[in-house]
Amino acid sequence: MGDQLSGARQRLFDAAERAGVAPDLFESLKYPKETLAASIPLRRDDGRLEMVKAWRCRYDDMLGPTKGGLRFHPSTNADEVQTLAFWMMVKCALMHLPFGGGKGGMSVDYKSLSIGEKERLVRAFAERYAHIFGPGRDVPAPDVGTGPMEMSWIAEAWGWMNHRHSPDVITGKPPVDGGLDGRTPATGRGAFLALDELREALGLGEDDRRIAVQGYGSGGKWFARFAQEAGWTIVAVADSSGTAFDGDGLDLDALDKAKNDGGSVTDADGVETLDSDAVLTVEADVLVPAALGGAVTEDNAADLQCKAIVEIANGPVLPEADDILRQRGIKVAPDVLANAGGVFVSWLEWVAGRSGDFPTNDQVNDRLETRMRDRAAAVRDMADEIDSDFRTAAYAVAARRLNAALEARGACEHNGGNR
Repeated sequence: MGDQLSGARQRLFDAAERAGVAPDLFESLKYPKETLAASIPLRRDDGRLEMVKAWRCRYDDMLGPTKGGLRFHPSTNADEVQTLAFWMMVKCALMHLPFGGGKGGMSVDYKSLSIGEKERLVRAFAERYAHIFGPGRDVPAPDVGTGPMEMSWIAEAWGWMNHRHSPDVITGKPPVDGGLDGRTPATGRGAFLALDELREALGLGEDDRRIAVQGYGSGGKWFARFAQEAGWTIVAVADSSGTAFDGDGLDLDALDKAKNDGGSVTDADGVETLDSDAVLTVEADVLVPAALGGAVTEDNAADLQCKAIVEIANGPVLPEADDILRQRGIKVAPDVLANAGGVFVSWLEWVAGRSGDFPTNDQVNDRLETRMRDRAAAVRDMADEIDSDFRTAAYAVAARRLNAALEARGACEHNGGNR
């Protein structure tokens, strides 16, 4: 078992113990339910054959079919996929969704492929994992490197192999193909709603409205938009090439134009350019890591100048950094809550695909706001109950729900009745 998964498991088990959850839950979640590694053939445009390593993990399905995105990135590996599946399990339990946790990925420089190479690779991936995917078993979605088009390719390939059209086999599809308009901005919208609901509990006053965002993909970009529309000031945004800074507030339209033109946020007009890591330590009230994991470490946690952190990325604060942040009084809205808007709207899409009754965009947004505020309040209440930080509280809420599912099946009694 990799270090990343071990750390994630320990966070859940520590929280579960504080919440009075039975030890049998620890044992039942010690290992993933199943992880399948595979080699996927990629036929390059010049005729060469390359084999790409891939994984799909179904960590646990006590609460329902496993749910989780597909990450196509050069750094993807088995430990990361299993850890992300574990976090999805926690997230779905916290959000009161009828899903377990799953995740998949390929170790590939997907961005560098031609459109033809991408389609051939994704369809081959879908064929290899078609026996795992299914509306009532394992439901994929987009993640790093993937989007609506890839989801349509997978849905079509799965349908061909199973001789039926099933829009509920995958989520994150284009609206014309059974997706929802509100799915793309859902992660960013949900993260802002979590911040808004927890603002006072995070120690932020009415005037503490300066935000730095690391990562300007879908989650970070939409979060910045919603925050700015609500009166917050975005002072720094970083991508892999650098940090754009303006103490008076960035022009997000200018950042979008620079990115759409194929450049970096640092190419936007009127910005001060800093290096990529500078976004973590600029003076801001809220730091929003929205790129890849492991951004805040024990080496840089002491240098942060923020009052609170909202985690849009998965695992951006390493466990050893958490201890430093607690000592410094920097509170964290954890990833399993803050980035859960995406999976909530994925659930709405899955339900719509099964029923044929598709909600309007206003209905999607209203339901997302209601659920995010309710779950943020549940985390806040749990933190008060067990006298903990918000991450521990979020894991404790999830642990109690998972344990309730375990006990409802009699598993605790069958394993000796430890309570």
